[in-house]
Amino acid sequence: MNLQAPSTTDSRARPQPFTFYPPNSNRLVTWLVQLGIRSSIRRKLRVTEIEISDEDLESLRQLKGERCLVTPSHSGGFEPHIIMYLSKLLGDSYNYVAAMELFQQSWINRFLMPRMGVYSIIRGSVDRPSFSMTRKLLAAGKRWLVIFPEGETVWQNSVVMPFQQGVFQLAFKGYEDAAKQDDQASLYCLPIAIKYVYLGDMHDEIDASLARLESKLAIGDGASQATRHARLRRVVEAVVAANEKTHGVQPAPDSDLSDRAENLKLYAICELEQQLGISATTKQTLLDRIRILFNAVDRIVHEEPSGSEYEQQLAVQRQQLARRYYDELWQLLQFVALHDGYVGESMTFERFLDVLCLLEMEVCKERKFWGPRKACVKVGQPIDLKDHASAYAADKRGTVQAVTGMLETSVRSMLQQLEVGCGSVMDE
Repeated sequence: MNLQAPSTTDSRARPQPFTFYPPNSNRLVTWLVQLGIRSSIRRKLRVTEIEISDEDLESLRQLKGERCLVTPSHSGGFEPHIIMYLSKLLGDSYNYVAAMELFQQSWINRFLMPRMGVYSIIRGSVDRPSFSMTRKLLAAGKRWLVIFPEGETVWQNSVVMPFQQGVFQLAFKGYEDAAKQDDQASLYCLPIAIKYVYLGDMHDEIDASLARLESKLAIGDGASQATRHARLRRVVEAVVAANEKTHGVQPAPDSDLSDRAENLKLYAICELEQQLGISATTKQTLLDRIRILFNAVDRIVHEEPSGSEYEQQLAVQRQQLARRYYDELWQLLQFVALHDGYVGESMTFERFLDVLCLLEMEVCKERKFWGPRKACVKVGQPIDLKDHASAYAADKRGTVQAVTGMLETSVRSMLQQLEVGCGSVMDE
């Protein structure tokens, strides 16, 4: 599996350990970025419209001045651009949590991002400076804090990955800190769904992508007589077959494409778990297991070498060896998202092109942005942690789990609502 991640979330750019970039908000820098954000969204993402109802805008305005944790969906990888545009509409500026590798990409990022109110986190590790900053900002409540609780993104615009409970555990800690100063304090968790919808007929783009992939995979003969969905399945099958051959995985004689893809994913996950000494449980999903693998590698890469000079040397060598797993994990994460059922559930332009995007990244080593598109934004019902304070005092783990579930369900439901009316692919 050779899926290449976009540079904005490239796991190979993982940072050196023990670095923290705090927010250093600058009004002029924030204003300049907000001034150009609409043009950047149009140019980079081919999003020509951003749609949010007056009712939802009013809901956001009603929360101005309150402590607020904004928890948007993160299916496309560029949702921070959309949230920043909303902050411009509302005349506000927010704080954001961003993965450390974004800061490590360039000196421009390291200069601009903190001045835009962004601070770093090393994912999968106990990043105490980042955790402390999160609690501090939530307790102070001077700015809204934006955190994407899905963490990684798999670029499927109709899918919500499981929310990470640690985000809301920190939120409750921030609320407790605020309540010590004001027993009437509130802290709202605000779910937001963002979905990209194509504004025109996308059949030509779909056909061009299918032809490009068929050519790369040498499966073009007779493709013009097949339906678009059948051609897509042929491409996915060719990718699966190539990976089976590369990894020496022999499919069962009676297995279908879904079974073969699932078997390949399990093989890759089990192989990495064995190499890292991790035992999985039957309750864990594939995505849960990949996250655990990421966390295990992060702990190795970011641990501080100790002991004698020789022991420290061995630890550094271990860290260097562990870094190679990032590429494999990132590729695996994207491959898990690649399944035929996603399109089979609903033959919309959006779902079809989501899968083609993953295939283009896998086979052609390029991420495609098609357009023009509209970003549809929907605001859910906020949850005030004050209303759950008693339950949290009695059962911290259970209450965090419940609140996490409510917010995840809200975002998933809103994305389903936004899918209504999407254009359908003519399968001919």
